Amino acid sequence: MTTPRRSARRSAALAVVVALLVGPFVAWQGAQGGQSQAVSVIAPDGIVVVGDSISARYDDDPGSADQAWWSVTGRRFDAHVRTYAQSGSGYLRPGQRCTGNRFIDRPDAYTGPAPSILIVEGGRNDWARCVDGGFVPSTDAEVRHAVDTYLDVLTTYLPRSTRIVVLGPPWGPLDRADGVRVTRVIADEARAHGLQFVSTHGALTADRVIDGIHPNRDGSLAIARRVIRALEKPALPR
Repeated sequence: MTTPRRSARRSAALAVVVALLVGPFVAWQGAQGGQSQAVSVIAPDGIVVVGDSISARYDDDPGSADQAWWSVTGRRFDAHVRTYAQSGSGYLRPGQRCTGNRFIDRPDAYTGPAPSILIVEGGRNDWARCVDGGFVPSTDAEVRHAVDTYLDVLTTYLPRSTRIVVLGPPWGPLDRADGVRVTRVIADEARAHGLQFVSTHGALTADRVIDGIHPNRDGSLAIARRVIRALEKPALPR
């Protein structure tokens, strides 16, 4: 005969087992693009992403081969994401093979409705600057000036309630030396401005890119995991 007390203990134990089994699955579904929260606690006013082709070439289609890292991140926190991204662009370099614009040339990202979070993804293209429509290797000083100027603009125009996150340029196997120097400059400037810097070092391994530069689905997921972990930490005071 089963007593009510014993039955209650069994029900409680079963609930614990189910939670242990289902909890990690729900979290992973979130990392894949499934929504795990009904209301965004972290980003009630949404997320803005400023970036290059690592953001611009990809979509918001959950589970697709081209789902963007920002899409996975936004869906993990059930947050609306607005992107201001252009292939070939950076802090220093205009996109679209020198005919487009730089991060700082997209004022809607920092003068429109203030988001809860603004993420800057880029720097991969800043190994060079544009001269007469062509690429000329940039100096560290040129990159530093461009990054410093842009971060100054963000901290001036955006309210303190907006969490600004500077993502280290996701760098694949190509041009490692430029990756080290550009990333170092961006990290230094982010910290000098009191902003959160998120490293992507090692995220884009050779099996996570399609051309040595741009991520495949595994690469986008690897970037998203870095960002998700960073956003789950307390924000730095500004």
